[in-house]
Amino acid sequence: MSQFASAAIMWDIENVTLRSNSRFIPNLMSFLEDNKIKTAVKQAYGNWSKEGLQRMAGDLADEGFELIHVPKARKNSADISLITHATETIFLYPHLSLFILITGDSDFRPLLHTIRKQGKDTWIICDARNASEDLLSLADKYYDYRNIEQSQFDADDEQDTTQKSSGLSKDMAFDLFEEAVMLLEKDKKRVSLGAVKIKMKLLNEDFDERAVGYTKWMNFVRDALKATRVVFKEGEDDMLTIRGGSKSIDIPEAFRLLLNTLPDDGSFLQFSVPSQLLKERGVDLAKYGYSRFKKLAIDAEKRGLIETKSQGMNWFLRRKTNP
Repeated sequence: MSQFASAAIMWDIENVTLRSNSRFIPNLMSFLEDNKIKTAVKQAYGNWSKEGLQRMAGDLADEGFELIHVPKARKNSADISLITHATETIFLYPHLSLFILITGDSDFRPLLHTIRKQGKDTWIICDARNASEDLLSLADKYYDYRNIEQSQFDADDEQDTTQKSSGLSKDMAFDLFEEAVMLLEKDKKRVSLGAVKIKMKLLNEDFDERAVGYTKWMNFVRDALKATRVVFKEGEDDMLTIRGGSKSIDIPEAFRLLLNTLPDDGSFLQFSVPSQLLKERGVDLAKYGYSRFKKLAIDAEKRGLIETKSQGMNWFLRRKTNP
């Protein structure tokens, strides 16, 4: 990729829908500028008459997005429209070197194959809770939208200036491996080695097998199988499962501690409140691989344990009623 890449952004609104007061759209523009990306085409596809999308439509229009209205006349109509426009764009604007798809829908796999055949790069921005690992495996890069949404938010907690994390330990990486397998099984997804690695990265963007002492992914997997309840399915060498089944998912300790700081009534608290409570209770976030409270909150939301929102420059969170 050249120093300055010309890009097309194509957003499947039905798959990645923002909450009210989200800062994702302006922060996405800043994120792309920081990565030396020039956006020549910006399109968003959805049923803009749908309740709740009107404000989002206005925010997108302010940032120069072309709003493609796709009435919900048939299943996957927005997908078909996006794929058709994207294919046309490849040939109409050959100077574009990067296609950024905001979706996690597996139906876009053929489109990624087409883009790759034309020598273009692809980035996926998705919701970690419902993204297809098979789709992400085809992308050059992928991101959970929350990491971009909160990327410009720095003054999030008191612990930032006092704690330094050395990253995930080997034991924490093994726990993350088991958790990824359990979540894939819960969602009835294909639990392949590649899907598990992508899921681990979505759950914690800092995961890297090299950072915990392994030069190869398979070397990490061999040791993780010895240290966890994960096993290969007999007869399917690249498929994984949990020994004894995964009827219930254990919430990792770091997130249990976070939940214990939040009221049960679903009320929102500013980030600084639970962060300070954890500090007062002697919780060292670095022990769990987190140097910032914000990253802990983001990863908790990816798991569906909490909900966050922004108001101006402040961020708030609350416990999900049925995590």
